[in-house]
Amino acid sequence: MTLSRLIAGARWCQLTLSNLRGGLRNQNTLRSKEIWPTSPSATQARAHTTETRSLIEQKYAVEKDTLLFRNENRRFFKLINLFAMSQFFFWSYLSHFALTMMKDVEVPVEIRDDPNVPWWRKMNLGKYRNGITVSCFMIGWGTMALAWMYTLRSVRYLVLKKGGKTLAFVTFTPFGNKTLAVPLEKVSAKQSRMTATVHLPLKVKGKYFHYILDMRGQFPNAKLFDYSAGLRRNWAQ
Repeated sequence: MTLSRLIAGARWCQLTLSNLRGGLRNQNTLRSKEIWPTSPSATQARAHTTETRSLIEQKYAVEKDTLLFRNENRRFFKLINLFAMSQFFFWSYLSHFALTMMKDVEVPVEIRDDPNVPWWRKMNLGKYRNGITVSCFMIGWGTMALAWMYTLRSVRYLVLKKGGKTLAFVTFTPFGNKTLAVPLEKVSAKQSRMTATVHLPLKVKGKYFHYILDMRGQFPNAKLFDYSAGLRRNWAQ
């Protein structure tokens, strides 16, 4: 009788110890989860990003067309284009003159050997008539092309259209204005408005070169600009 009681008591102690060990193990597991929480998955991170973007879009969805940027420096671009066109006509005239008036005439030997004659009089420039013609024309055409390219990428007005989904670029042109409407998601700022000093470049997906905002212009709705057109978007993802 005594032996059976001892055996029963030993079994009870063994069961009690196993239960205590299991409870301690579960408690340690819970504590470890509290101290080292599992990192969110990529799906959860994307869902959080989408939710944040949706909240921003709802907050800044404008009820009417809203002006974000304005630059009224029209006189500056008129002077640039006037200079470019004058250079084009000047170099085009030189090109025509070189093609029609320059002749391939051999320089006499006595002039080439005379040390008192300037070096440019010893050259037969007529031999390079075609090269001079093309060079003069390319200088004039290149000057005008660069000036027009800069003008066409300089933003006069930046307008966030009604609903906050579309952005309108109103740029300068040599003879007026040009308007381009693009989805807001296709516009990415290369710099922050607070860090840009001279120009703030905006990249439009699918377009060559950047659109330029002159920092001497005005931002009537600066906060709205920062959360719409002023965001840097990563299109690689």
